[in-house]
Amino acid sequence: MKKKVFIGISVATLIIILIVVGIVKNSVTAGTGAVFSVKASEITKGDITSYLSANGTVAEIEKSEIFIDIPLKVTKVHVKQNDVVKKGQKLADFDFDAMNLQLEQAKLQLRTQELTLEKLRLIDSTISVTAGQNSLKVAQNSIAAAQRSYDVALKNLNDSTALYAVDAISKSELDKAESSLKDAESSLINAKLSLESQKDSISATSKSNNQSASSKQIDIQSQEVAIENSNLTIKDLDSKIKKYTGAMYSGMDGVASQVNVSDGSFTPSGQPTFVVVNPSKLEVKLNINEYNAKQMKVGQKVEITGDSIPETDKITGKVRSVSPVASKNVTSTGSSETVIEVLVDIDNITPSIKPGITVNCDIKTVEIKNILTVELDMLSSDKDGNNFVFVLSSDKKTMQKKKIEIGTNSDMKAELKSGDLKEGDLVVMIPLSSYKDGSRIKLITDQK
Repeated sequence: MKKKVFIGISVATLIIILIVVGIVKNSVTAGTGAVFSVKASEITKGDITSYLSANGTVAEIEKSEIFIDIPLKVTKVHVKQNDVVKKGQKLADFDFDAMNLQLEQAKLQLRTQELTLEKLRLIDSTISVTAGQNSLKVAQNSIAAAQRSYDVALKNLNDSTALYAVDAISKSELDKAESSLKDAESSLINAKLSLESQKDSISATSKSNNQSASSKQIDIQSQEVAIENSNLTIKDLDSKIKKYTGAMYSGMDGVASQVNVSDGSFTPSGQPTFVVVNPSKLEVKLNINEYNAKQMKVGQKVEITGDSIPETDKITGKVRSVSPVASKNVTSTGSSETVIEVLVDIDNITPSIKPGITVNCDIKTVEIKNILTVELDMLSSDKDGNNFVFVLSSDKKTMQKKKIEIGTNSDMKAELKSGDLKEGDLVVMIPLSSYKDGSRIKLITDQK
């Protein structure tokens, strides 16, 4: 009985030893190769979607900026910043007294010049002392007109000097006033010289009553040039008065986003007096670096988010244009990069979308539906850049190396363009460089 028990124990022990040896052998080697513990995932059909993220600024598509290039006094402002305005609504009243005075003086000077020309054409080659005296009166009238222009220019310079002292106007505007005074002074000097010339002429005519035809023609041409110059001055003043009168009114419906004047102030230099925008027509301006710009296409869908946009607001848009030219952009670190401007139309503008805010745009650059895909964690590549995967055999005991070609990829998976794979095939995840074609495997499944 003891012998049978001993034999039974020996047999049981041998069986246990063989089982242990088999387990160890199976966990280390099988046949002539190592056994690798692997995880696998199926080849499935799905969609490939890829996004490019970029920060941009919301800007107005429709905007009216009113610039006044000379300092005009504002007598009354009729709107405040952020007021809703209508096209044709008066925004402010400007004081045109000085400009109207200049216009009237220019017209008087023109009339004087026209009378002088008429007289020059009427006189014959024999100039009497009486004719000379009439010319003297004309010259005296010219001096009076030139003196009035000089007085206006001097007053304007004094006003400009006072404004410049309190930083109400720019240095260029002060220089312009000084230049105008110099021109007026030059005209006055010329008028005085003309008067002296007429006096000399009277003296000369007392000695000789003959004037050459060529001298007369020169006088006529000189007067014609003066008349042409006066006409240009009148035309310029008249055009400016009409332009600045029109600037008192809004050119579009919208919101007064900037009001840079107040009652009694002067219109600013270098910035708009008023800015009117249409808050219902906005866009996003993006600067895309040249590497990513090749992915941009008109019509791509865009998801818009931002710090000032509530998470409940789902703002979308579409790429409207991609600039055909590049530009240089200075980054926050001070370096320069080449960028392409991309404009995005906003589909649904909510109260949180305001001009000037910074937003993040996720641009859908790729969208392919219902295709065979491989997970990026399945891929390996050789020294030539060829992609391949390891596919489990039907009994799940070995793996086969298969070359594949991939196409468009997203963050997690790629399009399977070619290769001996089909939907449902099990493919090894995160393959090691030690894996070989035909290697034995042990499939690890997730325990639930």
